Amino acid sequence: MADIFETKTLVAAVEQIPPARTFLKDTFFPGEQTHDSRIIEVDVVKGGRSTAPYVSPVREGVVMKKDGARVDTIKLPYIKAKYDISAAEAAKRQPGENPYNARTPAQRAQEILGKRLAEGKKAIARTVEVQAALALTTGKVTLTGKDDSEVDWSAEVDFGRDAGLIITLGAGEYWSEVAINPLDDLRDWALMALKTGGYAPTEVVMGSDALAAFLNNPNIQKMLDTRRMAVNDSISLSMAQYTGQGVTYVGTVGGFNIYHYVEWYENASGVLTEMVPAKGVIMGAKGTRNTVHYGAIVDLETSSSAIERSVFPKSWTQQDPSVRWLMLQSSPLATLHEPDSTVFATVLA
Repeated sequence: MADIFETKTLVAAVEQIPPARTFLKDTFFPGEQTHDSRIIEVDVVKGGRSTAPYVSPVREGVVMKKDGARVDTIKLPYIKAKYDISAAEAAKRQPGENPYNARTPAQRAQEILGKRLAEGKKAIARTVEVQAALALTTGKVTLTGKDDSEVDWSAEVDFGRDAGLIITLGAGEYWSEVAINPLDDLRDWALMALKTGGYAPTEVVMGSDALAAFLNNPNIQKMLDTRRMAVNDSISLSMAQYTGQGVTYVGTVGGFNIYHYVEWYENASGVLTEMVPAKGVIMGAKGTRNTVHYGAIVDLETSSSAIERSVFPKSWTQQDPSVRWLMLQSSPLATLHEPDSTVFATVLA
């Protein structure tokens, strides 16, 4: 019988666990790439609008100006999600366990292992979702943690999004004002993104207050198309995977798919923070090169094939006190390769 705590077995088990559903990452960061180093070069593309010049067929061609691109060298952050499985825990009846169908400590340890693996994978996925939220709302990802000497540190990865694509409305512009048509704003901002980054956003994610103002606007009430919420609609089907996770497909208006996303995370100060600010609106396009990169796993137990993994589990025992440790490691960064494909706006005071 295979050792359930052996590294190869753990890796296989982690791969079998369904991924956590992370709406922002899944929607706006379609790519995933693993690396054999924690230091990677990230190209940030700024699309141009050059046209091919006319020349005589007997004259030499004109050298074209290349679209702008910036290459940054980034050391990817590192995560260790660590859990203990004590002999005492494995000896006790687990929540929901039939008291008349007693199981052995080994059987309970296997069940606890599965739960801890799922918890760890979910925690790492939530961290990536936070990175995606920060990138989409600020154009940057701020990383905090402890260095090799256990000293607190922070670093900022700035993807260089055009300043005009981070918008704060002022008096006379708020979506709560009767004279304002929010759809005009969405169209203007989509045009700005298309002009600056080469992509026209079609997906719109709103915070709670922004959505309320949007839906209460009489212009929107006349136009909102909820017919696409039929059971056989592709959007409704794709949204089924996020059931119970704070994501709602509201409807379609003016060619924009409108979503409501309510989720929180604890920031570096321990304060519960919204993924999408209540008064905020995220706009983005599908099909971009935005990617979640995973750096190499730094561990003596990794093999040449395991060093490039999104998540790497390992387990070991401690003799006194008797405890088994389980740890999941990852080195992720949600990266805006095409930062000008996204817009963030604060639409209320």
